Amino acid sequence: MRFSAVFLSSLFLSAPSAFAVMPLKIPRGIASIGASAVQCLTAKKMEVHGHRGMNGYPDNTIASFKAAFDAGVDVVELDLQVTDDNHLLVAHDAVPNVGTERCGVDHKSLLKAALRDLDFTTEQKVRCGIKKFDEEKLEPIPELKQVFAEFKDRKTAAGKPARLNIEVKYFMDQIQFYPPENEYIDLIIKVIRESGWATDRFFVQSFNVEFLMKFKAKAPDIEVVPLVGDARAAEKTALELGSKKVTPGFWHVNPELVFNMQKQGIKVIVWTPNLEGEIRQVIESGADGIITDYPELFYKIRDELCGI
Repeated sequence: MRFSAVFLSSLFLSAPSAFAVMPLKIPRGIASIGASAVQCLTAKKMEVHGHRGMNGYPDNTIASFKAAFDAGVDVVELDLQVTDDNHLLVAHDAVPNVGTERCGVDHKSLLKAALRDLDFTTEQKVRCGIKKFDEEKLEPIPELKQVFAEFKDRKTAAGKPARLNIEVKYFMDQIQFYPPENEYIDLIIKVIRESGWATDRFFVQSFNVEFLMKFKAKAPDIEVVPLVGDARAAEKTALELGSKKVTPGFWHVNPELVFNMQKQGIKVIVWTPNLEGEIRQVIESGADGIITDYPELFYKIRDELCGI
């Protein structure tokens, strides 16, 4: 609607002076249609990332990723953890049962055992549910190389190669759960190289910018993206890292912040709005992408905006 207002204003400015003083009034219905049209176009262009796959499946599992791609996402977001013998796993938490008895072995809870305390043989026996280790939908914890192999030839609903958003956790107060930093970086790069995937099909993101800088120094061809909690710090962080993409939290995202980053060639992919109002906020901000547990809700809102 902004474009219509500018256009109409230009007509009045070019008209005789008698008309130039007339107030410009745009009917409310037309304004609403204009706003929806702009948001429809924005939503259609947005890249959709399934957060840990999607809601309704044990997160960070092959089943969850398949469901997300089936739902239409362009990218699945996943997290990395490591076993005692340095097998690179896809799991969100180093201690998966913190807060819930989600994972178990032979129908027994893992309790507070860390994945880093398990060898790969034991880890292969672990099964995880959505909230409980004895649910019906139990799934194994996959290796990163399994995910690469499973989706190597996968196409999205749009007919493009499936892509991955790989989050690396390396918090200084949790380094006991990971190999030494340089070894960890080398391990991730090794698995990526062995996958045979083209580098435009994934990127590596992390809250730890120093980790990303060291990663980038070792593998400059692999895209690294800063993961930022406060969107107000996203532009500065992306520029410091030299990244053309940033993934900020949705809380402070607004059109001005997004526009300022886009002016500098930085794409903004926002995490993790899951409620209708939150998703609409992200669409209204003009963001380039969204990371959500509920991609089907995003598509529902998009279709409503587009009158489908």
